[in-house]
Amino acid sequence: MGRKYFQGLIWIIFAGLLLAACGGSDSAEAETQSTNAAAMVDGVVVEFQGNHYYAIVNGFYPDSCTQISEVQQEVDGSTFNLTLSTAKPSDLMCAQMLTEFQVSLLLETGGLLPGEYAVEVNERSTNFTLGEQ
Repeated sequence: MGRKYFQGLIWIIFAGLLLAACGGSDSAEAETQSTNAAAMVDGVVVEFQGNHYYAIVNGFYPDSCTQISEVQQEVDGSTFNLTLSTAKPSDLMCAQMLTEFQVSLLLETGGLLPGEYAVEVNERSTNFTLGEQ
């Protein structure tokens, strides 16, 4: 009986070690991990729609999983500087093909005087006249 007890104990320890090795990462943690990069912007135009100005940005994601994750906007003098960042989950396998995107971004024009302005989005730019529709 001592030998069977010892063999059973070895199997229980082995199974516990095996389960511990398989459960090494928390799935919720894996879902939140992502890789980030600047969006590949192909072009930008400014349109006036419903009393607001929008930057219409066209570009490409490098694969089928990447999405816009963050948009930053600041006005420096007469230039709107917009930065588009992308992210994709690091634990997914994605088709490596350029995937087109288009996004409309509301330009924060409140308090600005009429005149010529530039919009720069990830190294692409365009000009528009604020106050002319």
